[in-house]
Amino acid sequence: MAEGTTRAVIAAFAGNLAIAITKAIAAYVTGSGALVAETAHSIADSLNQILLYVGIRRSVRPASERHPLGHGKERYFWALVVALFLFFGGGVFSMYEAYDRLTHPHELGTVWVGFVVLGLSMIFESVSLTVAVREVRHAARKEGVPTGRFLHQLRDPALRTVLYEDSAALAGLVAAIVGLTLTVLTGDHRFDALASAVIGLILIYVAYQLAWSARGLIVGEAPPDEMIEALRTAVAREPGIDRVIDLRAIQMGTNQLLVLARVSLRDDIPAGEAERILARLGDRLRREHPQVLDSYIELNPS
Repeated sequence: MAEGTTRAVIAAFAGNLAIAITKAIAAYVTGSGALVAETAHSIADSLNQILLYVGIRRSVRPASERHPLGHGKERYFWALVVALFLFFGGGVFSMYEAYDRLTHPHELGTVWVGFVVLGLSMIFESVSLTVAVREVRHAARKEGVPTGRFLHQLRDPALRTVLYEDSAALAGLVAAIVGLTLTVLTGDHRFDALASAVIGLILIYVAYQLAWSARGLIVGEAPPDEMIEALRTAVAREPGIDRVIDLRAIQMGTNQLLVLARVSLRDDIPAGEAERILARLGDRLRREHPQVLDSYIELNPS
């Protein structure tokens, strides 16, 4: 899924950069607080795609002596940085812009420019979101699970961030269009300020969701129950294994698992055969489940 995630991130970066430039021009021409907030939003999104790309590239580096289990969790760290940047660079700034427009109203300029830019932005964001959704559906089909369940158990923070950001961007654009329209119709500039506040709340909510998701993965989250059961079945199927006493798996990165298990052997297994059984079991786990980065199988003392 790494290649598809990279495509989604690059598409999001290109779209957000184009949108940020056009929004900045429109914000200058119209003087709209909602458009200023949307400009900050798009700039934050563009920089976030760079951070996500950095996380993707660093996470695929091979294991080293200093990092024997690889660098898979780099994605989770950079996803947390993205969430913080979105919170402060987008959400808090938009809320401040709303406060400033409420206390110091501004006359709107050439409003039609703002509507044109917001309409074009809707198109750009829709294209970016379509790319991300297509990658999710492709990955779900590859895993053989429904798209809804795949989204629920998605462990790729980069793809999750693109989906959240693009969805938030479309919601923010709707808020900006509504606020600008009401301001034009009523002449009340508070609607423009209110739209900026709504955009800020949307970004703060998305930042919270992304940060909470990244927190769970950084701390060490288990894979979906289906994967745990598949691993347990694979271990129990090994000749010589009497029963699986305990089995745990920890997400070490996107499609990277560390498996910890405690098993007991049949009574008729010679002591010298136990080591070969465990070595064979570890090799088979990695062969049948490529996402298993490493496994530690412990024998339960008789």
